[in-house]
Amino acid sequence: MPASTYLGNALINHILRGVAFATPARVYVSLHIGDPGLTGANEVGAVAWPAYARIDPALGAAIASGFDAAAAKVTANAKQMLWLAMDGPAPINVTHWAIWDADVGGNCLIGGPLKFPKTLEPTDECVIHIGELDVGVDAVA
Repeated sequence: MPASTYLGNALINHILRGVAFATPARVYVSLHIGDPGLTGANEVGAVAWPAYARIDPALGAAIASGFDAAAAKVTANAKQMLWLAMDGPAPINVTHWAIWDADVGGNCLIGGPLKFPKTLEPTDECVIHIGELDVGVDAVA
């Protein structure tokens, strides 16, 4: 999966130009009804799911506890993430995820398709079990 434009530019500037990249104090996982692309588009909205909010994958603990150590340019979530019950007026189809540097607004860092896309009916909960959110870095051709 490609890094967002924001993260790609930050990494290039950090590694090739010596411009410091401030590591986020926390990261947050968002759910999307379409491909977030390079900017975090298609995030679930308050109209479709009023109780929706991004989730801290570390669940308030040290940021490093949210994902396993990277190996072969890939990591996975180390904790289960459970969103509040979907309380919108109609079903929504959640197909993608993204990681942000803020719980609201902020910069999209990276995103991709869910292993198990799901249509959420009103009152359904959305859960990403341990190891189900794979985050990797694409090789450049």
